[in-house]
Parts: sequence; structure tokens; C-alpha cells
Amino acid sequence: MIDEFEDGLGVSCNFCHAEQKASHRLDYASDVKPEKEIAREMMRMTMKINKKYFKLRHPMIGDGALIISCNSCHRGQPRPEGGGE
Repeated sequence: MIDEFEDGLGVSCNFCHAEQKASHRLDYASDVKPEKEIAREMMRMTMKINKKYFKLRHPMIGDGALIISCNSCHRGQPRPEGGGE
């Protein structure tokens, strides 16, 4: 799944995951960065599209059977073109 984000959005883990203040290690449990919730929403949207329109029974991020993935819109960029910004 990690490769899906790196390839699709061109970002590393610290794009969504905050650092622990004392150690500068990533705090994977923290929800402090808004990008993490946005990523969750995008993953849910992607799975719904694959399930509803492409009839994949149990779509999962990173699965090669996905028709629509992060890369479909992001194309290697953190924010998709025409994304309202």
C-alpha cells in the first residue's frame, strides 16, 4: 500500500503522518495532520468507485485489479490537477 501513495501522489510517509516531537520518528497513530483524513476519504471513494462501477467485489488499495487508483487522478502529484486549489 505504501508504494501506491509514493507512486500515485509522489509523496513519502511524512506527507500524511506527523512526527513525534521528541524523536522525529513518524507517529503513525496520530491524526493531527489533515492530509491523513483526506487520504482516508480518498481511499474510501476509490474503493466505492471500483466496487460500484467496475463490479470489483472486495477492492483493496494496492491491488493490481483496481481500475481506479490514486494514480488515476493524482498522476504522481500530491494534489490532482483541477482539484479546486
